[in-house]
Amino acid sequence: MPAYEFPGGITPPERKDRSNQSPLRNAPLPTQVTLPLKQHAGNPAIPCVAIDDVVQVGSLIAQRDGMISANLHASISGSVTQVSDSAITINADGLDRWQTLPCLDWRTENHAALIDRLDNSGLAGLGGAGFPTYIKAQIADHHRIDTLVVNAAECEPYITADDLALRHYPTDILEGAQMVAKLCGAQQIVVGIEDNKPEAIRVLKDALSLCQPPSYQHPVGITLKVIETRYPSGGERQLIKKLLNLDVPSDGLPADVGVLCHNPGTLLAALYAVRDGKPLIERIVTLTGDAISTPGNYWVRLGTSISWLLQQAGLESQQLHQVIAGGPMMGIPLSTLDSPVLKTTNCLIAATHEELPPAPSESPCIRCGACESVCPVQLLPQQLLWYARAENDDTLEKLHLFDCIECGACSFVCPSYIPLVQDYRSAKQRIRVKRIETAKADHAKHRFEFRQARLAREDAEKQARRQARQAQSRQSSDSLKATNSLSPEVDLRSLRIAQTAAKAAVRKAEKTLARAAAQDPNQRHDDLETQLATAQENLKAADTRLAEARATMAQKESP
Repeated sequence: MPAYEFPGGITPPERKDRSNQSPLRNAPLPTQVTLPLKQHAGNPAIPCVAIDDVVQVGSLIAQRDGMISANLHASISGSVTQVSDSAITINADGLDRWQTLPCLDWRTENHAALIDRLDNSGLAGLGGAGFPTYIKAQIADHHRIDTLVVNAAECEPYITADDLALRHYPTDILEGAQMVAKLCGAQQIVVGIEDNKPEAIRVLKDALSLCQPPSYQHPVGITLKVIETRYPSGGERQLIKKLLNLDVPSDGLPADVGVLCHNPGTLLAALYAVRDGKPLIERIVTLTGDAISTPGNYWVRLGTSISWLLQQAGLESQQLHQVIAGGPMMGIPLSTLDSPVLKTTNCLIAATHEELPPAPSESPCIRCGACESVCPVQLLPQQLLWYARAENDDTLEKLHLFDCIECGACSFVCPSYIPLVQDYRSAKQRIRVKRIETAKADHAKHRFEFRQARLAREDAEKQARRQARQAQSRQSSDSLKATNSLSPEVDLRSLRIAQTAAKAAVRKAEKTLARAAAQDPNQRHDDLETQLATAQENLKAADTRLAEARATMAQKESP
């Protein structure tokens, strides 16, 4: 399989050696965890425990709210000490008692059971976006998926969590890929990995050559594709172009070209949830940076305090300048170390001042064009900056602002040190707020028009019934029977049409909600959820009216 090229890209210092030279280890069990209710795209989970409740590892403590959401489970055993609108706190009892789900065989289990297990286990994408896994597993309901891409590129500097996962669990990750391929109907699996991970490449090749016994069959072909190291090759669009020479359309999704992407950590967690009955309660986190003495990759329980975790890794507070959650290109500097480890926390960089110094003050743009040459999406960063600061949102959308993956390559090469990505993020947030307000207005208009139509229909039905009663009193019994023999057929026909229209409305609302959640995973979609609920209620009412009409017709036709 040839390697194709995506435009732009950069080669920043990798700085992966500090964390990938040590074996994968288990972090000490925390004495307390704080589990935020929103660790995923969509709506926060709803607590289902109370203060003083005793929980075990894996106990359900919060249930998903709506379609785009995810369950939350206790990551330690102990007692619940605090339940708020944003988080649940648990104090450990030191026993580490577990509560798991029944084990399932994904090869023989039916599709619905596997989807329910992914849903019940609270799985969300561990690569950063945190999109609920059970929804991506149902993508075949709306798109034909030909290829499952295992995104093992891990292109951002410092981060080595997927690298260590592949070294230690290559067979399990490939089995998880087989399971997801079965769910989405993919005909092939392609593993894309950068060439700066020789040990992971070696163990993957060994796993592919040895995993042939009856206990591990390969119904779907798996291809390992080694690509050159270039940032941001781990972006979905860039990796799909690199591996398959397919272009994801602007404002589109990988599913639009028949591709589904998952990172190794998500596939490993999915397999553990199905095969071992283990909910998502821990993940691999890279702890690195010059301000800690024992960098490496650790299995960390969700909800662990970042401050406490870094202390266990030998944090040298006197040298600490800042802590970044994620990588240096797309990560977020933490304002406080009291934050907990989340489902989406793949790396913590405890950097010294010399290691990651503050950016110099911004200077005027010199129009050198460097930002445009490195953009992997072929956007026009200079124009986007001007229109973002001018708040010209219509032009920003015409220039495809939302195709920007916020990789930071433009800011990295800018000789004027302009924080381009910050302006893009602010502009996106502003446009999203406008879209939400517009959607709310449209929804209110829709509800008003629907109510007016319902009132008019009810008035028409009342008038029709009144006229029918008057006609019944004037007509003879023979003419009455003739009328009764015709009207039910007409009523049934109109009710069937209404039922079909209601079903179409439900399907359209489901597809709109799924697409909106995939495009804006960090935003709530209450209006779309309400539209879906309204469409479902209309369908239920149409089903009821049709059933009642059929029953009435059957009674009239009976002797």
